[in-house]
Amino acid sequence: SATNDLLGADPLIGLSPEKKELLRRLRESVADLDKPDDSDYYYSRWLIARKWNLEKAENLLRTHLKFRKENIDPIRDWTPPEVLRKFFPGGFFGEDRQGHPVWYDHFGNLDPRGFYRSVQKEDFFKLKIKYLETIMKVLRDYSEMKGRYIGNATSVIDMENFSFQKHYHWPSIRVFRELLSIFEANYPESTKRIIIVRAPKIFPAAYNLVKHFMDEYTRQKIVVLGGNWKEEIQKYIAPDQLPEAYGGTR
Repeated sequence: SATNDLLGADPLIGLSPEKKELLRRLRESVADLDKPDDSDYYYSRWLIARKWNLEKAENLLRTHLKFRKENIDPIRDWTPPEVLRKFFPGGFFGEDRQGHPVWYDHFGNLDPRGFYRSVQKEDFFKLKIKYLETIMKVLRDYSEMKGRYIGNATSVIDMENFSFQKHYHWPSIRVFRELLSIFEANYPESTKRIIIVRAPKIFPAAYNLVKHFMDEYTRQKIVVLGGNWKEEIQKYIAPDQLPEAYGGTR
């Protein structure tokens, strides 16, 4: 049921002594590196993402910290070009039934060909990394505000206006693949659930094209709602936290 949602559970509750020991060892193994956080929650992200394999978790974290120095620190004060801000409508609104923030993304309105012609790929990556950093900051703020750990967000992806003709653009699919691997390698455990609404009949075929780029853990978090999505979505998000256009009262 919605109130017993393990995807949003506190990852440190009920940890076995073996896993606590792995957390301690991971912290020790990267003690030589600068990190944005030194909490058990931070280290648990990398261990959970690698199924508690210490060596793999350490590799993932070390690679991320290098990525951070090279790609995240330099864009703190970067302002995205106007065309990018216009191309990518999206943002936070309300929270889900467990009090996690909800990010809305109007993917169906995206024009991949137009975007590909008018935007530098590097700028697109910078924008998405900036968005992801914003999400991490919102999660930290939420944790402080609620007085408990909130480590991941729910995403609602709106596929209205999605069509093969418009969205099947191989160069953009390649960019999406790259972006996905950046996300999975550098922001593990930051997504609680991905809810897809207004998916047209061709959506399953389109999803088949990209789903094998995703790791299995990400795929398990995707929920595609059907024709009565306005009722279905309320299982995850209460009406007073939903925008009117999504059947809510806000």
